[in-house]
Amino acid sequence: MNSRDLLGGFFWLVLSVFVCIESIRNDIGTVHYPGPGFLPFWSAVILGVFAAILIVKNSSNLKLGKRFVELRRGMKWNNKTTLVICSLFLYPLVLSVAGYFIATMAFMTFLFNLPKRSKMWIEGMSAFVVTLLSYLIFQGCLGIRLPKGIFGF
Repeated sequence: MNSRDLLGGFFWLVLSVFVCIESIRNDIGTVHYPGPGFLPFWSAVILGVFAAILIVKNSSNLKLGKRFVELRRGMKWNNKTTLVICSLFLYPLVLSVAGYFIATMAFMTFLFNLPKRSKMWIEGMSAFVVTLLSYLIFQGCLGIRLPKGIFGF
């Protein structure tokens, strides 16, 4: 039994229960008319299920749990994985300042450039097309207001 995983599981379980309670206070709504607490509530439910699985796995001496730990040890993080994770945290911060179009185009150009270096104009055009299509879908078809940023677009 790994006590750190067990402690971590209890932490995430308590956090998910707290988020569920706060989401219920903010009105979950229904599937057809979701309230402000709808997404946090269901995300916390999923987090709570995973935390419960972690607690059960670490509190019993099943060989399946040992195999999972061995599998996880074989995973290697490289610089590209770290860059993608950091960019995923940076994107929402840049989104509110630069606006949807500029932030998304820069983000997509970065992601397209990450696997292998190819011609920059191809990656830039691909990022432009993806950004434009997503903008048209979100803004035009779905009517979702996207952040305008400091440049007004």
